[in-house]
Amino acid sequence: MNNLAIKRSLRLFFPVLAVITVPLASEVSVFADSVVAITEPGDKKPLPTYTPNLNIMKVAHRGVKVRAPENTLPAIQKAIDMGYDYVEVDLRYSRDGAPVLFHDLRLSPKTNGFGFVAWRKFTALKKLDAGSWFSDEFKGTRIPTFEECLKSMQGRINLYLDQKESPKPELFQLLNKYGFSRDKLVVVGFLKRYQRKFAKHYPNAPVMPWLSNAAEVEKVLEKFPTARAFNTSCKSLTRDMVIEAHRHGVMIFTNVLRVKRSKERDCMRRTIELGADAVQFDHPDVLFPLLEEMRRKNATPLSSEEYPL
Repeated sequence: MNNLAIKRSLRLFFPVLAVITVPLASEVSVFADSVVAITEPGDKKPLPTYTPNLNIMKVAHRGVKVRAPENTLPAIQKAIDMGYDYVEVDLRYSRDGAPVLFHDLRLSPKTNGFGFVAWRKFTALKKLDAGSWFSDEFKGTRIPTFEECLKSMQGRINLYLDQKESPKPELFQLLNKYGFSRDKLVVVGFLKRYQRKFAKHYPNAPVMPWLSNAAEVEKVLEKFPTARAFNTSCKSLTRDMVIEAHRHGVMIFTNVLRVKRSKERDCMRRTIELGADAVQFDHPDVLFPLLEEMRRKNATPLSSEEYPL
């Protein structure tokens, strides 16, 4: 049984995972020359809140970037092997419009190239070494195309897409081709206008706008009615934000990023205790042991009558 099959079976026992994969009726939208299979969200049903949420979904920031070069196929594979639920990747376009995984505007120092990603044609980008900067083990690792990314993830892990540029038709064609429909896709635009452009051409798009406090939930949903989750920070997250978002049927994804290492564990613990649905982080050596510790602490011991003979 593969990792995805195991996770699907676990949803029978952990309802917090089940709420994200309810099948929905589909329809079709056209953008340029592409046909995109999309899903109809219907009325959002309230989501349960678990405090603590010991089954919080794990999101690998740019892949497992502490164990492989970020935004590469090895970093994605690490996330799959380690049992993450989502992998966050950053999308940019080559000079001739090919979608590729890369976070920074400039190719240096994360490759042996120079200048901007947008300056180089696709064939030139694919010749660059995107792994030697990390370690000799990954020498010769290439900048992956978005299609290579989706192929490696298909049926194995969910997608958290961070659009660093305005979406192009190729993006929608590939999402449709590899079956990343509403129940598998979270879209995050670095700027709100990218999310709006995505939603314009992808009706009912599962976008993830930023949320700063509980009072903003309805206002944000007016602008992004198809939101599937809210993007939040562990520093500003509150229980009221989680409850209000869940009341409207929207999940909470929380970032534990750009936090001092000395504060990281406490920030993760707070995110779990407040009932967030997913946490994006860089350091598995902090979160994984913390979750195990909290699960042991919250475990209910068997009574004497329940011990097996």
